[in-house]
Amino acid sequence: MSYLVIARKWRPALFEDIVGQAHVTRTLKNAITSGRIAHAFLFSGPRGVGKTTAARVLAKGLNCVKGPTPTPCNACESCKSIVSGSSIDVFEIDGASNNSVDNIRDLTENIRYVPAQGKYRVYIIDEVHMLSTPAFNALLKTLEEPPPHAIFIFATTEIHKIPLTILSRCQRFDFKRIPFRDIQQRLLKIVAEEGIPFEEKALFTIAREADGSLRDAQSLLEQALSYCGGELKDCLVSEALGLIDRSLIYALSEALIAKDGRACLNIVEKMYNFGYDLKRGLSGLLEHIRDLTVVKVTGDSTLLDLPDSELERLKSLSERVGAGRLHMLFGIVSKGYEEAVRSPSPRFSFEMALLRAAHFDEVEPVSVLVERLEALKREITAQGGAEPVRHFKAPEPAVARQSPKACEAAAPYTAADTASGLSDFIRQKSRLFAKPLESASIEVKGDSIEIKAVGEAGKFLNIKKELLEKLSEEYFGRRVRVEINSTLQPQTEKKKEAEPLIKDAVRILGGKVIEDRRRTNV
Repeated sequence: MSYLVIARKWRPALFEDIVGQAHVTRTLKNAITSGRIAHAFLFSGPRGVGKTTAARVLAKGLNCVKGPTPTPCNACESCKSIVSGSSIDVFEIDGASNNSVDNIRDLTENIRYVPAQGKYRVYIIDEVHMLSTPAFNALLKTLEEPPPHAIFIFATTEIHKIPLTILSRCQRFDFKRIPFRDIQQRLLKIVAEEGIPFEEKALFTIAREADGSLRDAQSLLEQALSYCGGELKDCLVSEALGLIDRSLIYALSEALIAKDGRACLNIVEKMYNFGYDLKRGLSGLLEHIRDLTVVKVTGDSTLLDLPDSELERLKSLSERVGAGRLHMLFGIVSKGYEEAVRSPSPRFSFEMALLRAAHFDEVEPVSVLVERLEALKREITAQGGAEPVRHFKAPEPAVARQSPKACEAAAPYTAADTASGLSDFIRQKSRLFAKPLESASIEVKGDSIEIKAVGEAGKFLNIKKELLEKLSEEYFGRRVRVEINSTLQPQTEKKKEAEPLIKDAVRILGGKVIEDRRRTNV
């Protein structure tokens, strides 16, 4: 007997064997049991999820000698002929190669004949969306009022191409992508019953690559067995399927988190020399960053289709990076993937995307920056004289509240002491004057205060003269007049100091001054 591939050998024979489509199989079984059998069914969904298989099981259930029954015997002549494809009452038609109006007219001409063995003549049209518009039109009348012994079962992967006039005449069933864990369990059952030695991670790799299609998973298993020589090892499976080693993806993410651009380039070099598809490498990295983000944000690893060994490594990685940076990394790598798809040199796009991602700094939430800006606004308002942020009450010397004559007699305070106490008081009251008053000289002469300063400090004090007078009045407890004597900054002084407000902004927002474009001769 000729060899039967795994996908055919392990094709489900009963509704119970169909994986991941319980919502469809339950409805079909109940319909057969209750006798509410529609004359036209439409099965839609991704490739390899069981549409044609369900159609064959339904046909067996309708024509079995024990039927109609939801559990065909698979032993009678009718069931056997349907399985082998030789039944004279069940017709499987490929819509891609029989899509003309003449093909459909031949079908409608033969549909009036009664079944030879079973109770129904069943017409299974696969990829029905490939029929031409005239062919669909030729099918309409027959589909609406078929003979009582005729059943139509349509299967398609592109439901949007089916005319609404056809859809309205069918009972529609939407097949879903098969969950990863269900595919893995099915593969485990196959290798166990076939007596094939295996590594569990190898089955994980095959199930992951199948992308929701059990038929694809079985075909990949067949391919891997041929390459591995009968024993499934994860490293050999990856080589057989041309997949990127998962350890390289983890190494890339570790390099990105560590901001190690050189390591990123070395890994890309290794991928390129091995012959990996770099676009698939970017796609795998995107999926990996998504997994990292899920673990970081939710703390729930059960949402991921990963083996236990990878989950532990993923958790460890997620603890070394913030959620904000992961979001930005995903955006940068996603943009790099788009560039790589269009680029004649995907490697360069890959490398540039990784370098941009590696040198991207940790970001802070916008709410934190807004809070800092509000704090800066309140501080600037207070320093402008509205309400100081720091409420400081300087110890007032005895001479501060006495008459000038008493001041002269009061020891040990001198005019120099008063000027120094005044300078400290002003700087404590408003940080605006902290730097300008450092290089200034203050002289107190009765109700007059003379301040000498040079360059930018002098100009700033002149601008803030009114605030200086207000603070001085607060210190002395009486009205005083402030005179500012400023001179130009010496030409030999090259370095320009940042204004206190700029320094505050830099400190609060965590930034730095890149360039100072102030003009000194204004």
